[in-house]
Amino acid sequence: MKRTACVMLTICLLGTACVKQQILDRVNLFIVASYDKIANDQIEITLAVPKFQAGKPETVTDELYSKTGRTNSGIREFMSSQMDKPLQTGKLSVVLFGSDKASGGVAKELDVLLRNAVFSHRMSLAVVDGNAKNVLERNFSKKQEKGMFIDHLLDSNTRKGALPSQNLHEFEYSLLGEGLDPYLPLLQIQHDRLVVSGTALFKNDKYVASLDFSRSKLMKLLLQDMNQGIFDVRLDSGAFVAIENVGSSVKYRMKNDAVAIGLSMNGKIREADGYRISDKDLRNLNKRFERQLVQAESELVKTFQKHGVDPLGLGDFARSRNKNWNEADWMRNYPTMDVSLDVDVNIKETGTRL
Repeated sequence: MKRTACVMLTICLLGTACVKQQILDRVNLFIVASYDKIANDQIEITLAVPKFQAGKPETVTDELYSKTGRTNSGIREFMSSQMDKPLQTGKLSVVLFGSDKASGGVAKELDVLLRNAVFSHRMSLAVVDGNAKNVLERNFSKKQEKGMFIDHLLDSNTRKGALPSQNLHEFEYSLLGEGLDPYLPLLQIQHDRLVVSGTALFKNDKYVASLDFSRSKLMKLLLQDMNQGIFDVRLDSGAFVAIENVGSSVKYRMKNDAVAIGLSMNGKIREADGYRISDKDLRNLNKRFERQLVQAESELVKTFQKHGVDPLGLGDFARSRNKNWNEADWMRNYPTMDVSLDVDVNIKETGTRL
């Protein structure tokens, strides 16, 4: 009886595998799509459709389909007329916006993505420094399909790394909510490699400013508790010590109608140029790192205020603490508001050599 059941189960599994293979053979799956701004208020959409070679499952190439038009639906309809198989949109995991397109606003594209139930609200969004189509045209990954490579790259550097990220659902929440603004990872091609170079800051649905990698890491420290990131601290001698964040926490509190930020970090020394550090040196290093973080984070908040953006959601926090909170009043005061920072660093481990 058990043997019969095992045989039947094996047949079912094999049959299921065959059905899936037949479905894949009959549709064009794509994981990544890009949007670029073109003259005369038109957009160009590019899809990277993976092509697998028969008998070589480890070999995959991408065939690009591009079309310029005024509406997403019209462009997709025309693309379908070029293909011998129907488009399957359910696997779309990454959407890239060229910097010109993002600067002009992405509300229309977001509306299309949010209205279609087949699209996951957890899909990754990113801004490309330049033309997004150019990224899909580059051969930056030889062993992995481009969409999957970009999805893993964003996940590694943002959700599991030291840079802040927002998926489609989170971007929508920040866009529609009061007292906060959205942001996205920023991609660049550097030396023929695709890298997450920083963070794109948005005012409403428009890309207005960017942060480099280091300042993006500082931003994530103020957004959430985390245990990633290497920070360089300059000594009096001119040498640098590399401190690893092994656990940081951030808390907001109201102070005189403004927000005060408290940041605590436990760290360990990862690199010290061969110098031995005494207990006294370690105490001084703590204080030096604290001063460095206060200065860097304060300058970062001033950058946000200068551009009138609130990616930290300070206004949203104030709204949750004040039933009479008014967004217009808050934004009028936000650019000159005194946002105080209190930083506490505790370097616990120095390693056996130190």
